[in-house]
Amino acid sequence: MPCIIIILAALWIWPVSLIATMAANQPPPRSEAGLKTYYPLPGRIALCGSEVPLQEPDVREDLDREFTIILWSRTQTTLWIKRAARYFPYLEKRLQEARLPEDLKYVVIVESDLRLEARSPSGAIGPWQFMKPAANRFLLKTEVKIDDRYDFMRSTEAALQYLAILYRDFKNWPLALAAYNCGEGRLRKAIQEQGVADYYRLDLPDETDRYVMRLIAAKIILSDPAGYGYDVPAEDLYPPLQPDQVEFVLDQEIHLRQVAEACGSYYKKLRRLNPRLQSATLPPGMYRLNVPAGTAPRFYDAYIHGRLVAEKKGP
Repeated sequence: MPCIIIILAALWIWPVSLIATMAANQPPPRSEAGLKTYYPLPGRIALCGSEVPLQEPDVREDLDREFTIILWSRTQTTLWIKRAARYFPYLEKRLQEARLPEDLKYVVIVESDLRLEARSPSGAIGPWQFMKPAANRFLLKTEVKIDDRYDFMRSTEAALQYLAILYRDFKNWPLALAAYNCGEGRLRKAIQEQGVADYYRLDLPDETDRYVMRLIAAKIILSDPAGYGYDVPAEDLYPPLQPDQVEFVLDQEIHLRQVAEACGSYYKKLRRLNPRLQSATLPPGMYRLNVPAGTAPRFYDAYIHGRLVAEKKGP
């Protein structure tokens, strides 16, 4: 009997010691590893220079919802941070030159997640999500073979013009941003029906109701990523796009691959640098294309010496 008791005791002790060893080898809880389990809203926040009325419970609750969703959507928010390193330097420069608030850079985050190829079910296209009528209003091409809505620089110019007009018409930025989302006509109708010209007190469609709050939440987190647990190493941020630009005239159709080869590059690279091109071929006409940094001289040498010619068809 004593022998049986000793064996049973050993069987009991072994799993407990094993569990203790395994537990010691586990990573610490997130709160111990540097990522807190809770992050509160800041006490104060401004949008385009105007204080957000966080003292109003409805405003605070609506903002807290978007803040919490973005904060814990770690995959998407990490991609925002990485993409922002690529596109924000150019956008910040253009906003400063246009004398527009820097906070407007977050519009492109909430519109498209900073994806050039973004396309909504309703037909809005590109990083700034232009519908075709609005794009044409600001002289963006929306043709079968060329669609400027996919081009970051061209669509940015149009978006900044549009936002400036909306601010002129609605006199404050929260309303201007709401109009960018739902349309000027719908916003004017809501203001007239409700007798309120304050974004934070207007009853708007759910998407627009959340739109500005989502933008504010994006600003809070992207203004201090490390403070909210997003410590992305500098070497992992996407490098800014700094392509060369070339201008040329074609009197015959060529394949985009020929432009790539003239630059010493390849087709996929040229397509990514020129997302506005919706076809693999370039018909006769005038062009301004992005090419890899440092390759413009090589391209012009090929162009001037007639090496940028149509491929021969057939045997």
